[in-house]
Amino acid sequence: MVRAAVMLGAGLAVGVIIRFFDLYTTNLGNMFSELSVWVFLGTVIAVRSRTPFQAAGTVFGFCFGMLAAYYTTARLTHSVYSPVMARGWWIFSLLTPLLGYCAWHAGGRGRTARLLAIGIIAVTPAAAVLLFDRLRGRDLLLMALTGAVLYREQRRRIRGKARCWRGGV
Repeated sequence: MVRAAVMLGAGLAVGVIIRFFDLYTTNLGNMFSELSVWVFLGTVIAVRSRTPFQAAGTVFGFCFGMLAAYYTTARLTHSVYSPVMARGWWIFSLLTPLLGYCAWHAGGRGRTARLLAIGIIAVTPAAAVLLFDRLRGRDLLLMALTGAVLYREQRRRIRGKARCWRGGV
């Protein structure tokens, strides 16, 4: 419960910061509008959780807080934003508990974990091409970082050096 509250607070802070990136920078605003950043951050949050249910709650808390702060800041600053994009991001946030749960298991052992990890990594180029017209260098970098996080967590669990027992998939 405390961890979810902390992640909600972190999401609120990140949402305000990112809204100001949109207002005052071009590159950072564009980068944080793409899915690859959020896949990476959600994966990190999920695999560092103690249980898959904690992963679901913390990833949702972070995403919900970020979106709430982002769009509240947009309203307070009288900024223009696309209602269609806002709806899309809110729908995405409703899916994050399931995605966090799956990402936690992707850091586990076995074939299922590897398939989930491959699926998470594959989302980055697919979303970049389907939603944002092309694959960018930062997408490739974030895809590699996401893979490294998942691989490291899988290795850690195989060696039995996880902070607590997590079970296998």
